[in-house]
Amino acid sequence: MSKVSSYIPKIRANTIALTIAGILSSTTVLAKDTIYTAAPVLTTVTSHPQDGLFAQLRAASAANDVVRAAQLADQLSGYPLASYVAYYRLKPQLFNSDKSPNLNAPDGLIKEFLATYPNEALTDRMHNDYALVLGARQDWTAFRSVYAKFFLKDDMQLKCYEQMANAASGQNVVNATMQLLTESKHANARACQQLLSTLSKNGQLNTEQLNYFAALAAYTSGAQGQSLAAAAGGNASRMASLITQANGDSTGSLGGAVNNSGLSGQQAALANAYYGYSAARRSSNDAASFYRSAIAQDANLKLPDDVLGWQARSGMRVGDWGLVSNAIDKMSESEKSTAIWQYWRGRAFAAQGDKNAANQQYELAAKAFDFYGILAREALGRAVTLPADAPVPTEAELSAARATPGFERARKFQAMNMTLEYNREWNFPLRAMNDRQLLAASEYARRIGFLDRMVNTSDRTKSEFNFHQRYPTPYLSIMERRAGDAGITPAWAYGITRQESRFVQNAKSGANANGLMQIIPETAKIVARKIGLTGFTLDQLNNIDTNIQLGTAYLGQTKDSFGGSLPLASAGYNAGPGRPAQWRRGYMNSVDGAVFAENIPFTETRDYVKKTMSNMIFYHLILDGKAPSLTRIMGTVSP
Repeated sequence: MSKVSSYIPKIRANTIALTIAGILSSTTVLAKDTIYTAAPVLTTVTSHPQDGLFAQLRAASAANDVVRAAQLADQLSGYPLASYVAYYRLKPQLFNSDKSPNLNAPDGLIKEFLATYPNEALTDRMHNDYALVLGARQDWTAFRSVYAKFFLKDDMQLKCYEQMANAASGQNVVNATMQLLTESKHANARACQQLLSTLSKNGQLNTEQLNYFAALAAYTSGAQGQSLAAAAGGNASRMASLITQANGDSTGSLGGAVNNSGLSGQQAALANAYYGYSAARRSSNDAASFYRSAIAQDANLKLPDDVLGWQARSGMRVGDWGLVSNAIDKMSESEKSTAIWQYWRGRAFAAQGDKNAANQQYELAAKAFDFYGILAREALGRAVTLPADAPVPTEAELSAARATPGFERARKFQAMNMTLEYNREWNFPLRAMNDRQLLAASEYARRIGFLDRMVNTSDRTKSEFNFHQRYPTPYLSIMERRAGDAGITPAWAYGITRQESRFVQNAKSGANANGLMQIIPETAKIVARKIGLTGFTLDQLNNIDTNIQLGTAYLGQTKDSFGGSLPLASAGYNAGPGRPAQWRRGYMNSVDGAVFAENIPFTETRDYVKKTMSNMIFYHLILDGKAPSLTRIMGTVSP
């Protein structure tokens, strides 16, 4: 949830039961398994007298303060979290003050740590850190050895170092690098800059490839873009300069310069495509015309997936389904195989009159339990239902879950309000679990009061499901009453709450949003006045009833301000009501709600709307036994 709008309509005096699309009232039936309606009860974790010192060590390590970290670690010689004490002492020695890898990092101490604490989440973290050092040294033999032991493989810089290692061994890594660097922010990571510079200096990139990477890099780094453009020669420098300027062109004033750039062929096409990319991300209806120009200038133009994704969005925005098809067809196989692009490829086929091809794409997308999976099912004329419940975990499975290495450390970190470590310790062992083990771990999380871990753990299963774990209904009586007061359904309120906090009562965001429904203090004060909540103080935001009362009231007010549109209201709850109002005004014609949602320029809000809307459908199925049409709920958005 973000900043409150300067205008919030007065809440209705009389409670009105909301009807969604004329299909389903807000009458709620009891959830199938009432254990998931119970309030979580956190199990007690014993505090340690040195917990405060440990928190100081953690802060010193994060600040790369080698001396302070060593002093504090010496005082924690008997502390129970020994591996973390050792890690926080050592980590500042692996990185410089600017966070770059320290080429003189102590190899012996690092290897000693890895040998002393094998098979922990921190071991994998150290493999990540050490591999960054070895990659910066370009010690490819040692790098390969350590990187092979890094389980998560989620660090883009290490992926770029891996390609540098492959190139050093004589492999042609150009295509692999293109597939890897699909966004400008990746191209300009430190190691990825080194990779592109190395490929350029070694003459492994032809002119077409240099233009491609110069354009990719230039969008967020003029210096990196110009460096690669210099190697490409010709008018590549002009192309890179236009693309760098395009990223900062908030008014559209650069469009004429792009159209009259004096560039030709691939360079002109790249300049137009990236200007279209910039225009689409600022919700300009002109974006599609620049993408069309790019195609006209180079029909075989290669572009990164992210740029192609915005080409598809610009096409849907103006109803150019050929432009949508062109973008999706050019995406990497992994990208076009996601439910989002399977659904939109289906929509494009349908718009072009090919029903059979459309249905084939919808069938693929319908396998997903998400926003586009639901829309695809509806496009096929099928009712959305919950999958069959998996058998409940046995006592033996629960005992194994309870004994999972890392879970006890997770409990300790949760009690200390150290969210990063809490999530890391809980999530790391999940990656090796099968569905039965995940369901048991999820049930264990419920029993110790970790509803957020219950939801996230159950969400990982692939073929056995428990949607009551995934979509719990704690505080049901409160949610029903307060949602009714606000004139909204409990299903929508739960959908928002699940996305906001995963039911962590004292959750607090970096934007100072608080509690179950993540309410910002300024918003809380305004809403409290509107609904006549006398005596309200900010410390009440962590009171369950008050938090839900304010959150549901704000949802109801925001919904009313958007004429009852749940997608617009959901966007407003996340980004502030002013923003979706602005985005809506930018359209030339009415569009369906899914097109509006997919064109939201903020990645967080775009994902938020889609997730809260699909959450709501599943909550209707759990609470009511049936769900309204998501397609109808998304409705039409008009300027």
